[in-house]
Amino acid sequence: MTLALLLILLIGNSLLYRSLLNPIVIQTGLWLMYYLIFWYNQAYFAVNLDDITPFIVMSCLGFSLGGVICWGLYQKVLFQMIPTPISFDDTTILDKNLLIFYPFVLLALVITLPMIVREVGQFSWGDIQELRNTLVEGDGKLFGLYGLIQTLSSVYLVLLLTNTSFSWRSGILLLVFMIYTYLLGSRGQLIFFVMPLVYNLLWKGKVLVGQAIIGSFLFIIFIVLITLGRSSDLSWDSVIPMLLTYFTASLPALSLASLDPVPYFGYNTFRVVWLWIGRLGFNIPVAPVISEWISTPLPTNTYSYLKPYYMDFGMLGVFVIPLLLGFVYNLLYFRAKRFHLSSLYVLGFLMYALFMQPIEEQYFRWLTNWFYIVFLIKFLEKVEIKWFDTK
Repeated sequence: MTLALLLILLIGNSLLYRSLLNPIVIQTGLWLMYYLIFWYNQAYFAVNLDDITPFIVMSCLGFSLGGVICWGLYQKVLFQMIPTPISFDDTTILDKNLLIFYPFVLLALVITLPMIVREVGQFSWGDIQELRNTLVEGDGKLFGLYGLIQTLSSVYLVLLLTNTSFSWRSGILLLVFMIYTYLLGSRGQLIFFVMPLVYNLLWKGKVLVGQAIIGSFLFIIFIVLITLGRSSDLSWDSVIPMLLTYFTASLPALSLASLDPVPYFGYNTFRVVWLWIGRLGFNIPVAPVISEWISTPLPTNTYSYLKPYYMDFGMLGVFVIPLLLGFVYNLLYFRAKRFHLSSLYVLGFLMYALFMQPIEEQYFRWLTNWFYIVFLIKFLEKVEIKWFDTK
């Protein structure tokens, strides 16, 4: 029944939007793939399909319904409210700002790179992972500066590579950026850079679908090899359980998690908001950023993007929050189709959060970063810095 519903949603969304780049289509296909992988490997888990089905059904229905609501409003109301730029080719201000800020981005990476190298000590993966564990302890305050530089550099580099021809300048920056990302030991940050880059290149027709599929497949293999390389006692018998732990154990873990009372509204979902308020001097308990380990029986501490909504609002949250997210995704998609460049880039970066849905929550947990990302994209696209003019 669940498989049939997911297939109906996928076919229906595909026929409605007629594009493989539509986020609603991608989300449905992603969870269909998750469901099939779990079905084939359910012997590894202490739960069955019936235990995870409500989460998949409610979240996919909500996400698709949010997209349909946006589509309906767009046809009747939003279409008239969104002005139409001429084309994506009108990037005069963006191109100028990308040139102006190139040395600043390169300088930020070059200055902080020795700091990371000094803290790592050596270039072995074990030393890098030890630094990574240290940086993300607690609320990840030590990771803050390095992570923010890496995130904003990702945004700048994606805009640079998708708006200009590849050159030695962009090659140098890309090399420094990749070294920087490697030393931080974060697969997520690497995915955050590659995902919007591929999505925007596909949208602009600079790469073909076949090339993107082959490249994505090779990239997934690369990420898997990194994941496997983190294990000190790797054997062939442990490969499948390890991959299932990272990519499939989240919903079994969520179905086994205890639904404890929360101290106040949105304790988990709006963690970042309460953290901001707490910094104003209010004594507000904040939900921990790292979840507890649970046995599925495969050990995991990832619960998919649905965990905070489920913990705060039960199954209602599993339906309503994805509904809101589906609306936002489709709104950005329709704006991008009307040549709004900033909407296209924001949508591209949000594709990272979409593809991470089966693993972890990157929407409200990344709220501060999303403000930074949107601000930087808008600034580079819209703000003309006249005092740098040579005329």
